[in-house]
Amino acid sequence: MRGRVLLNQLVSAAMLRRLAEGSGLADSLGRAKPVLARLTFAENSHVAKRIALDHVAEHNQKMWDRLATAEIPYTRPRGTPPASLPAKRRFLDKATNGRLAGITLDGKRALSLAGGGGWEPILFAELGADTTVFDISAGQLRTTRDVARKRGTKLRYVQGDMRDLSVFPDGSFDLVLHCHSLVFVPDAERVIREVGRILAPGGTYIASTMHPVTLRMYETWTGTGWNLKKPYFADGPMPYADASWEFGDTKIEAKTLEYGHRIGDLINAVAAAGMVVDGFWEWTPEWAGGGGEPGTDEQLDSVMPAFIELRARKLQPATMDAGPAGIAGRARRAGIAGRALTRPGAPRKAAATGSAPRSKRAAAKRRGTASRQR
Repeated sequence: MRGRVLLNQLVSAAMLRRLAEGSGLADSLGRAKPVLARLTFAENSHVAKRIALDHVAEHNQKMWDRLATAEIPYTRPRGTPPASLPAKRRFLDKATNGRLAGITLDGKRALSLAGGGGWEPILFAELGADTTVFDISAGQLRTTRDVARKRGTKLRYVQGDMRDLSVFPDGSFDLVLHCHSLVFVPDAERVIREVGRILAPGGTYIASTMHPVTLRMYETWTGTGWNLKKPYFADGPMPYADASWEFGDTKIEAKTLEYGHRIGDLINAVAAAGMVVDGFWEWTPEWAGGGGEPGTDEQLDSVMPAFIELRARKLQPATMDAGPAGIAGRARRAGIAGRALTRPGAPRKAAATGSAPRSKRAAAKRRGTASRQR
């Protein structure tokens, strides 16, 4: 096992606390410092730590476990990858919209962030990457583990809140793929800052999430057009009436808390974390944007992008320190200034007239779908 510590059993938070206290790693308030970062995880290990950082994460964790237990297809890999390595790579490239073009996986260290339930971590490993999958939902991790075991694919599994990646030392990964999950946290910049820390210089970060304008428009059909539920510059969870996730005969209620992060804030957060954006896309999958009856999600997605996606590279230290104060420092100041200029006031009341019934939850545009339908 190349000297790795084998952790085939679940490591509890209490056990970790005892490890920390026994090694003098507790702070003056008695809280265990992040000892997980000092452990090396073996293939097929599943490490648990304190999970949700706040009530938002606790709530969304329960909702995703509920969806996974119901085996809603949006929480499971769909399709079957081919057998040969070149065909698997083509399958993966299609699943990731070509964003991995030019990136060799063999020998790389890859993190599938909030990636439980998808093919991506499994294919990363089968294409030669040393792969970890991280998710807040035990059910989603279990789904990936079950598929990987059937295929004989070795992965590491870590359950946690994506805003706290202290389990990983600095520079742990060459690639971080982050599918459709920033929408589920109120403070996306915290996630991105952590990604910038754990990404090695020259590494790649690919992230997608809901388009912040389109997300504000679902359920606002007036009969003649669309409104905004809340101003673009207003923070806070997005209100919506229909909490059903539907696929064929399967339907379940799971009202996740969701946030429409402004594009400028995301890009400034990436820059402040020491990364440079080298690609940005606004898009709707062909299968989700083919039109539809007026007032439906499908009709809105045919005229507005459902998602945004960005690709960024971690700068080399010399590049980050260039100039009087460094690029990252200037980006942080720009981000702060941008937030100060766009600080929202009290959000206006959302338009509530004429909302059309939704044929299916915006699940067709959420974390699991665009990456799992292949």
